[in-house]
Amino acid sequence: MSRVSDATTQERKDRVLSLLRQEGELNENEIATHLNLDRRTVNNYLRDLDYDGKVEKEGVHWRLSSLRALVPRKLTLDAEQAVILYLAIRLFVKQSDRRVETAETLLMNLANIVTDDLGAGSYFSQAATELGARPEDEAHHDTLRILARALIQKRKVEIVYEPYRGHEFRTIFSPYLLEPSGIGFATYVIGHSSIVGKLRTYKVERIHSARLLRDSFEIPDTFPGLDLLKNAFSIYYGDDITEVVLRFSPEVARRVQETNWRTATASQPDPEKPNHLRLTFHVADTTDLKPWIRTWGANVEVLAPAALRDEMVGEARALATLYGWHVTHVAPDGADPLDLKDSLARLMNKRPHNG
Repeated sequence: MSRVSDATTQERKDRVLSLLRQEGELNENEIATHLNLDRRTVNNYLRDLDYDGKVEKEGVHWRLSSLRALVPRKLTLDAEQAVILYLAIRLFVKQSDRRVETAETLLMNLANIVTDDLGAGSYFSQAATELGARPEDEAHHDTLRILARALIQKRKVEIVYEPYRGHEFRTIFSPYLLEPSGIGFATYVIGHSSIVGKLRTYKVERIHSARLLRDSFEIPDTFPGLDLLKNAFSIYYGDDITEVVLRFSPEVARRVQETNWRTATASQPDPEKPNHLRLTFHVADTTDLKPWIRTWGANVEVLAPAALRDEMVGEARALATLYGWHVTHVAPDGADPLDLKDSLARLMNKRPHNG
């Protein structure tokens, strides 16, 4: 059988689109009959068109994608804006631990535009190549596309989710917000979950499957949008605030001062140790702050809260043991032995006894 030319393939795809525009919804057999084409060929065309965002499937029927009516305004960039866009895309590529072909297509399109107009497209195409070298994960890619479509169209999705701890479950989900996190190179979706009837945050990488539903939703006026994360170091949000006080060594003090850290107040000289630096965070949850604290190693000390300090002490002791060191906790000169007793009691979740 001779190979069909690219021009003929494109003409046939255009006919599929024209037919769906006229008829509304059709299944694959009906499309194949109308156009006098093999069903497997029609299936291939539909999948290509679906990937391009031109059609969508509901059950066994295909129709024009409702996304086709959402045409963004023309984007005009000057040279400086193109560089900023490149930096944002580089951050996305670095964060992605698997291939995202939709992003690849975007990058290549941007590369062509920037190359023709600004002569600076090689960076974009290199970023696309780097992303294309990530491990394939078709299920993850499909999930991202479905969530993006659900977010734009305000349609509910049925997802199967496996939490880090606990059993897999199924829920009807209304996505309000997609948010990346540099902690763990992950993407999270925030919205209303039917299984609890409340707002929930799900890690996209833990969604096993997602199915777009016909049911629509409205984002409630009470949903604050990105303000929801104003007290989050990365993704863990809430109304109760914890003050976390850290002391940094002179070796890293300058590096700490070079960045305006999210949820942190301005750094101050440490009043107790010369050349050391204090940094205070106000966060709703310390879960995603702790990995950041660990990256500083022995150059940072948790001063408050006591529970977080004790947790870090326990981790330091376990790490030392892992590397073959025997650790004992000796109170420094002038220290109150009862302070040490209190600390050990907290580690053991027991109340200390006087005397």
